[in-house]
Amino acid sequence: MQELLPEYPINMVCVDIPVNELQVTRKNNIQHLLYPLNTVLDDSIGCAIWFAARGQGKLSSPLGAGSCGHLELSLPPDTGTGGHLDPADYTSGCRVLLTGMGIDEQLGGYSRHRGRYEKEGLSGLEEELRMELLRISERNLGRDNRIISDHGVMARFPFLDENFVSFVSCLPTMVKCDLRLQRGVGEKLVLRLAAHKLGLVKTAREPKRAVQFGSRIAKLENRKEKASDTAIRT
Repeated sequence: MQELLPEYPINMVCVDIPVNELQVTRKNNIQHLLYPLNTVLDDSIGCAIWFAARGQGKLSSPLGAGSCGHLELSLPPDTGTGGHLDPADYTSGCRVLLTGMGIDEQLGGYSRHRGRYEKEGLSGLEEELRMELLRISERNLGRDNRIISDHGVMARFPFLDENFVSFVSCLPTMVKCDLRLQRGVGEKLVLRLAAHKLGLVKTAREPKRAVQFGSRIAKLENRKEKASDTAIRT
């Protein structure tokens, strides 16, 4: 993005949380925000989003790589109001957070979509996508909005804009996702094509990596847990 938008400063804030801070913060700040959801999956996603939305971490170089948690676009150019604690530590001053929630549900981005397609074909996939959209507000949206808002940050969900959802709903399923193609290509096909056209060539071919795995929070405490297990954590 820095290469595509050289006129704008883009801060990559890398978030690295020790286990003891995770456990204390979960107990004091996060658990009640997740309620009534209580699975290991919800706990992992909720914790990852909470720390990313807080926007505290280490500033990476503009073109640095790594598993980071917060991308900040400063408009107008950053004047330092983000709150430097020392030359390495950084706290974002952004009060609006753009998220990508909702696109996987609409464009077949989850592994369960490929599994349904392989078992039941196109009709099974279409039914799965329809169910995803109907339950997204109660399953994911409430959780994510509560988590992000806990920092006094306003969450924005551009992929759930009414006009966007209406447009995507009218697209043929094989334009949304062509699961005959390999992983990292067939899922969210129309989005990948749009990203490629905009210049995000490498990103357009990246396989999906769920936030709980990309952030490495899923296996931080107990590697034997399953996503559907009830979260019993301290």
